[in-house]
Amino acid sequence: MSVRLTRRGLLQSGAALAAAGVMPAAFATPMPGLEILGAPNGATIVLADLIASGGLDKVAPGASFRLWHTTDELRAAIVAGSSLLYSTPSHVPANLVNRGMPLKLAAIIGMGHLSVVTADDSVRSFHDLAGKTVLGFFRHDMPDLVFRAVARMEGMDPDKDMTLQYVQTPMEAGQLLAAGKVDTAVLSEPPATAAIMMAGKNGRAVRRAFDLKDVWGIHKGKARIPMVAVALHEKLIDTAPEVIAALGSGLAAARAHVFADPAAAARLAEKTMEMKPMVFEKALDHFNIEVVPARAVRDELVAFYQTLLDLEPEAIGGKLPPDDFYLDLPG
Repeated sequence: MSVRLTRRGLLQSGAALAAAGVMPAAFATPMPGLEILGAPNGATIVLADLIASGGLDKVAPGASFRLWHTTDELRAAIVAGSSLLYSTPSHVPANLVNRGMPLKLAAIIGMGHLSVVTADDSVRSFHDLAGKTVLGFFRHDMPDLVFRAVARMEGMDPDKDMTLQYVQTPMEAGQLLAAGKVDTAVLSEPPATAAIMMAGKNGRAVRRAFDLKDVWGIHKGKARIPMVAVALHEKLIDTAPEVIAALGSGLAAARAHVFADPAAAARLAEKTMEMKPMVFEKALDHFNIEVVPARAVRDELVAFYQTLLDLEPEAIGGKLPPDDFYLDLPG
């Protein structure tokens, strides 16, 4: 069946989707009641802001935001089809598409939010971690994989050249660091900022030694890691192409809105993402929020996925995603 998008506002969307190798099966009316799942990290604020500011009201009236807490929870929702749009660690949709799920990567919204935070004044570079104990979280998932990949780039074996210990969540790791139970931890944001603030209240000096994205950039040419993505189910393209068009124009506008009024963004983060406003606002510049269509950053994503393949193939389902996995959102 041929495809015709009959509204002028969708012509650019159709062209972009066609360039990505995907076209909606038919023109669709607005999709009411769309539930959007959000990852528990700072970059997700752009998705929360897009909804809260009414950026999807015309194309998805009544759209709601729900925070997910574990990647298992996210995977279950994707497989069950209960949500069609989500922010996610970028390797999760790659893994699922390689296992047969009809998913597309729409955009990258977070370019690296991990840092090594320490009370040890001798830790200034990655090589200073040699012989140290380092606390991590989410073992065998995105934060652990990125840390291990960077260690290898630095010519180190994370299982031999240092002692890695793990807890379940970044909040727990940050609390242990702030309380003096450990000296060095790999933390995401805003837990890194929270740990520094909590430690200060306890009279303990804790600081960011370095960001993993900066070490990554030394080896890969760009100091950014495409870690946080917006992904969607193909059903959304087939049934509600206007939502895809709204994402293309709305995510960048949401980012601008967030940075124009950090205090308002912090209040929204408290309401939607269970984050303390003061911590969120102080951490905002460390989220490394960028909004880039997946197709535009495809080469960096392929390099990132290849790095994960070399490290732990099952992290992305044993192979690179197909070329049509990367959408080119309209602007």
